[in-house]
Amino acid sequence: MRVLFTVTGAPSHAHEMLVLGRAVLDAGHEVLVATAPSAAPGLRGSGLPSVEALPDQARFWVERLGGVVPPARPGTDYPGVDAIVDVIAGRPLLREALAGLRPVVDRFRPDLVLRDGMELAGLLVAEERGLPCLTVPSGTTNQLDPAAVLPRLNERRAEQDLPTSADPLSAHRHGHVDCLPREYSLLGVPLSPCLAYRPPSPEGRSLPAWLADLDPSRPLVYGAVGIALAATWRRDDVTALAADPVEALSGLVAALSEVDCAAVVSTGGIPVDRVPPGAPHVRVVERAPQPLLLECAQLFVTHAGANSVREAVRAGVPMVAAPLFGDQPHNAARVAALGLGVRVVDGSPADLVDACRTVLADPGFTARARHARRTVLALPPVGEVVTRLEQIAEAARSVAAV
Repeated sequence: MRVLFTVTGAPSHAHEMLVLGRAVLDAGHEVLVATAPSAAPGLRGSGLPSVEALPDQARFWVERLGGVVPPARPGTDYPGVDAIVDVIAGRPLLREALAGLRPVVDRFRPDLVLRDGMELAGLLVAEERGLPCLTVPSGTTNQLDPAAVLPRLNERRAEQDLPTSADPLSAHRHGHVDCLPREYSLLGVPLSPCLAYRPPSPEGRSLPAWLADLDPSRPLVYGAVGIALAATWRRDDVTALAADPVEALSGLVAALSEVDCAAVVSTGGIPVDRVPPGAPHVRVVERAPQPLLLECAQLFVTHAGANSVREAVRAGVPMVAAPLFGDQPHNAARVAALGLGVRVVDGSPADLVDACRTVLADPGFTARARHARRTVLALPPVGEVVTRLEQIAEAARSVAAV
């Protein structure tokens, strides 16, 4: 079996693709990842064959919004559903994406396509070639109702002489793959069927030795701004796309300085000396083994990126979610609705302090987070998803041969 993955957006969109791609390779199949330059860094060191065949969506965001990038802070006019659909299902983006992807498909000749939820060219090419295509939810599309995408998607189908559909779930008719069970999914609208799998345990790293020396009488609180936000600190061309990461880190350190805890804050690679120091019980580091650290934390203060929320659910740790941009407000609202934590609307240090104290004082948040973890750990291993993909590809080949 040959499986083509299509990934666009931020490097973090490649996160779940890495898990699935390695599982497909381990089962003895062939893998190729077609990606955009912006997402390519997320594949470095993965061992997955890849090719940059897709355009960066950021350029089309700028064109759609009249030469400016989207504002990011809560309360500002972050692009709504119409703008998101205009970009991801728009003619300019998909014309360029299809031109880059079709030659890749011709050379690789996949049996099945797995696409990042923000990426529709993979779906259209799969429909052209009669290939099954499954979705891996990611990014802002987590919050989209498929019915909102359908009219534009049908326009693109008609332009490619493909059959249109009245079914909003036609883009997901072969299902989607997720490392969260349906009841804890981040999707705004459930997609069926769902191939859910248990995310693998953190491997290959150990916690820093100094973590064992933190005061055991205080709860361990871990805070981070996320890779996508930290990355904007180095890229002058997109700094307006997200809030100032140094400002966000400074507010986080200031807040945790007022909480009775032992705190670790990861800057995501921003030099520690750029962040004003906090109280002695707050340690700021450039990098931390987040999945492993979450397994021993009592609270996670996060901006609610999809990967971070998934890792917190996997670890069974409650959250304080202070969203800034993209899908984060939606994910934070989902965290609060599930009782897995508290959502902070404006992210001020005072509100962060109150939220941290609330979650730490209420054992109900930890109980619900632990239940979520049990539900995740009851899922089948990712190898069973690969078996299901083999069955889907074989069924498609049988139909094509008739």
